[in-house]
Amino acid sequence: MRYLLLFFLILSSVTQAQLTQKQLDDLKENSKRLDSITAKTNESINNSIRRMDSLTRAQSQKQMDRNLEAFMAVQKENQRKAKQGAFIRIGIGILLLVVLIIGLRRKKKQQDIS
Repeated sequence: MRYLLLFFLILSSVTQAQLTQKQLDDLKENSKRLDSITAKTNESINNSIRRMDSLTRAQSQKQMDRNLEAFMAVQKENQRKAKQGAFIRIGIGILLLVVLIIGLRRKKKQQDIS
């Protein structure tokens, strides 16, 4: 009796494990459909990534442009200040030279008078 029960269990599991042609066709069709859905999903994800990359790249480019413009403005301001400082130093030097010349002339006149 046990052997008969075991035989029927094995027989039923083997017969249930085999797929009919219709089930095989459905399985192939479902796998094709799943593959196409997966491909479309991957394509959609790749498109989204490309769009995000292009937006990020554009934003980065704008930020870099703004930073470069700000840097150039600071550089121009520093150059202007340096140029102004140089002119002030040159002016002070000329003024001191004039004072020196005037002082030397006075000293020479005082020596000539004495």
